[in-house]
Amino acid sequence: MITGLDNIGIAVTDVERSLAFYRALGFVPEYQDAESALVRAGSVALYLFKTSNPAPVLRSFDLTGNPVGLDHLSFNVPNVDAACEQLRAAGIAIEREPQNYEWGARAACLRDPDGTCIWLLQR
Repeated sequence: MITGLDNIGIAVTDVERSLAFYRALGFVPEYQDAESALVRAGSVALYLFKTSNPAPVLRSFDLTGNPVGLDHLSFNVPNVDAACEQLRAAGIAIEREPQNYEWGARAACLRDPDGTCIWLLQR
């Protein structure tokens, strides 16, 4: 029945601020209005939309104590160390520096402006 993933919706408090963050990750806007934007990088599409609820649930990168529901976004990058350097140069904080994980990837962690957990993975 399902043939692919069309987009992932992310509720944000400030569409412009979130657009700036996701642009720094390499996403390009395909559509935008005052309340939402559809951005794409490769085959990944995110639908950013303004929410009136300003209280995000802050999730841990450690996963196991997090509430039920969509937890994080993981993006493939060719070189996680280079990606982190580029993001730092753009003023984006890296919460967990690149390291090798036993599950088979070199990865780093950061958060979008509303606290969404973002993993950058190099396999």
